[in-house]
Amino acid sequence: MLKQVIYSYIILPSLIGAAKLVSIKNKKVRDTLAGHKQALERIEIALGNQEKSESPVWFHVASAGEYLQALPVMERLMNDGFKCALTITSVSGYRWANKRKDQYKNLILLDYFPADTEQNVNKLLDAINPSIIVYVKFDLWPNLIWETKKRDIPQYLISATLHSKSKRLTSGIARAFYNSMYLCLDKILTVTDNDKQLFLRSSPDHKHIQTIGDTRFDSVLDRKKNLSPPNLPDFVKDRTVIILGSIWPADEHHIFTPLVKALNNFKDILIVAAPHETDEGHLKAIEKTFSAFNPIRFTQQEFSEENRVLIVDTVGQLSSLYAYANIAYVGGAFSTGVHNTMEPAAMGVPAIFGPFFQNSPEAINMVQAKKCFSIKNESEFDALLDKLLTDVTYRQNAGESASEYIHAQAGASDICFNTIKECIS
Repeated sequence: MLKQVIYSYIILPSLIGAAKLVSIKNKKVRDTLAGHKQALERIEIALGNQEKSESPVWFHVASAGEYLQALPVMERLMNDGFKCALTITSVSGYRWANKRKDQYKNLILLDYFPADTEQNVNKLLDAINPSIIVYVKFDLWPNLIWETKKRDIPQYLISATLHSKSKRLTSGIARAFYNSMYLCLDKILTVTDNDKQLFLRSSPDHKHIQTIGDTRFDSVLDRKKNLSPPNLPDFVKDRTVIILGSIWPADEHHIFTPLVKALNNFKDILIVAAPHETDEGHLKAIEKTFSAFNPIRFTQQEFSEENRVLIVDTVGQLSSLYAYANIAYVGGAFSTGVHNTMEPAAMGVPAIFGPFFQNSPEAINMVQAKKCFSIKNESEFDALLDKLLTDVTYRQNAGESASEYIHAQAGASDICFNTIKECIS
């Protein structure tokens, strides 16, 4: 197949070369490439004694977000007795999954996905011997898909989304290339009807494209059930707690001055700042901004009523901290795009974020329905924050409305579970 030759000998080597160049200055890419080294050898050793009759469900995801979308489906399968294997592209996704792998006795493999060469993927298919491969959202590797199709192993894409401006639609070459992969997928299960229509435009001959919703809603609700909030002092329960989740300097430029003003005007406020990047320079800058309010770092573990700003200087705490929140500001929407708005919403917490939230369908829907709030500048944030602090009923109604929205979207994971189970049973 000409497409496979072009991809294997031109496109793939170019992608690998570009990643190596980027890795010189980008630690995340550098760590990702380090994780991929000898991944195939590790997988072959790990599964060397596996009974070939077990044939696990193989999930492949790109990063942490897609892992969390896969997780509720994986958990349902593993709880039902199925074995699962998981490969991941990025270091952030691997770290998320690795922290939780010991919870799952039926997860027989967790590792990076090796370079997508024809030789590698055939060795992978031999080693894993999957009953089905499940991809999440968009991370599709051509040789893996084409070689899997040759073996007649079922392949599903779940929580599938497609942007209207994607090259997969707007470029004839890209559309033809991706259509050759989409047609190898037995089912494409999309998030929205709009996604379904876009996939049909990209792959008009595909017979099994179905809208089922987004498994992320089940993921956040499942995590909510099992969260253990960090042990904060009892007096925190009597405070109005404002969580700043995954904030960047671009967010801080618009929100810090109003927050200082609020701390001066409302003596019961406690701010919990969880920056996206926890490097020392960033932490010290936050401490300087709130120096008048006795800021303390989360890891210091000596929190008292005098400390009105808690700075989260470790990762993995934000989801559980939302359990204490009365108001949340979610970062990212003054730069590349808003981070996770579902976690505070699921907790019944009204969320605020900047103007760039088009990357998040649920943020778009909640803003339109006035279940959460987008602000364009410092003055808008100042006014909204004052409204939420002074009008408790308004604040509580907004949070309850957001929670109802999240719960109403649940159920996609059950559909995925039943569809996969029906295919392989």
